[in-house]
Amino acid sequence: MNAEFLEAYLANELDDNARRQVEEALSRDAELRDCFLQQVQVDLALRYLMPEDGEESTDSFEEAILARLKSEGAGESHGFAKSVLTEIVNEREEISPVRWPDLLRAGVISAAASIALMFVLQEIIFSQHPFGLKVAQTGLVGPEFVARVEVSEGLEWSKETGGAIREDGWLSNGLIEIESGEATIAFNSGATATVEGPAALSIESSNRVFLNRGKLTADVPPPASGFTVNTPRMNAVDIGTRFGIEVDVEGNSELHVMEGEVEASRSSGNSVTVLVREGLALRADERTRSELSPIPYAGDEFVLQIGALNAPAPALQYSFDESVGAVVEDSGASRQFDIPLVSKGGLDKSPRRTAGIIGSGLVFQPGSMLDVSLPGEFRMEKRHTVSFWLKIPPKLGSRDGLEILEYGRDGTGWRVSCENGSSRGMKGALKVEFDSGLVVGSTDLADGNWHHVAYRFIGGETANVATHVHLFIDGRPETISDFQPGEIGRGRVGSLRLGGSETRGLEGWIDELNLFDEAIPTPMIQSLYQR
Repeated sequence: MNAEFLEAYLANELDDNARRQVEEALSRDAELRDCFLQQVQVDLALRYLMPEDGEESTDSFEEAILARLKSEGAGESHGFAKSVLTEIVNEREEISPVRWPDLLRAGVISAAASIALMFVLQEIIFSQHPFGLKVAQTGLVGPEFVARVEVSEGLEWSKETGGAIREDGWLSNGLIEIESGEATIAFNSGATATVEGPAALSIESSNRVFLNRGKLTADVPPPASGFTVNTPRMNAVDIGTRFGIEVDVEGNSELHVMEGEVEASRSSGNSVTVLVREGLALRADERTRSELSPIPYAGDEFVLQIGALNAPAPALQYSFDESVGAVVEDSGASRQFDIPLVSKGGLDKSPRRTAGIIGSGLVFQPGSMLDVSLPGEFRMEKRHTVSFWLKIPPKLGSRDGLEILEYGRDGTGWRVSCENGSSRGMKGALKVEFDSGLVVGSTDLADGNWHHVAYRFIGGETANVATHVHLFIDGRPETISDFQPGEIGRGRVGSLRLGGSETRGLEGWIDELNLFDEAIPTPMIQSLYQR
């Protein structure tokens, strides 16, 4: 069918006879229906981004959407996945995907402005960051590395894979090819995938991969539920499980579910979703209009695990569980950083012991601080991970934000704070800074509840705050609401400080602080949260 007829139908510009012709074509052609439904879903998403009445489209929501699109890869090429917009709306409003029968019953939602708005949105995304950052000039599109090879055996990459993987195993978005061997890849979402060579797969995001050929076993904990493996013939969406997928050189795909459940559908043709339970298997072959075919289960033929993920001990660890005494004990790897609870400013400038999320914790008031002097091997440019439990009362007042901790010296170094939304970022959101560079999350931490907070710096010669820092709240990667590029300075850290000044100091509780001198895997961050 001529695309102009479909566009006119969406814009409600056809007479009754022409509309019937379009509807008959849609009822016969599954691929045309899929295209039509995608466009309607994009229109729904764009209505939230640019509504006519202006009620839903706040600055913070628009900025969060643009940042999300960039984190999904927008800006790296001249296109982006239309599904991203729909995912954002589904997450925000819990909207179920639009289905063809729903449209037949309820009538078609007009999408008159969707095509024009799409071009406008792409122009915004690819030419300018909402705060003036030229994406095309800097190449910054949010977190650059979304997964890492944690364990491997006999692994040999193809020559074409060189640019997509760092020497320390971190993977950026793009195609990777394994000539031989096996590799366990940990995604930022917490899902892990064991890939058996020869194989080719595209890393699309921290929770989505396209398997072109080869065998892959996915192990998905609850925080990463929704992990998706697409193939040339099949789409598989996890519902908290373990499953294997094999794709042959012609794209024919098999799904075997070892634990839990998986939603499976064809990539084209008959795209009805099927729920596949533990111990069952399906196949999608070149018969694009046929249903997924049941096949004998062979989950035991997939490699489930290669060794164990790297789990380093924390360099510093404070549980704050001492019931009495003037010393906070370090139970980390070296156990050499015990610190006095009373600061140099006296009792009035010191945090106080109180009930924590696990045992005891510390409560801070503005101006109260706790300092840990660190030796020269702690350096600002080295990769590291910091995690802790945090509770902030549901009030931020007129202050710009709350200073939680500083990992540096003389005003230079890593700073972690909680935004109040008056300057940049969203109210109560986690902000991590290094000099002028920053990255801001989107979860409101100032709600009176305990939250597990972590940030991970993955290091590297060309490391940047905007692309090499990952934020986590309650075991899940944070949606980024704002970032500003900034290089990482070199030099010794000097100290770790909890709390802050009279004007911006933390008002709240901290418990279970860990500092690792490594960018630890996401599953380990999630285990700290679950513990």
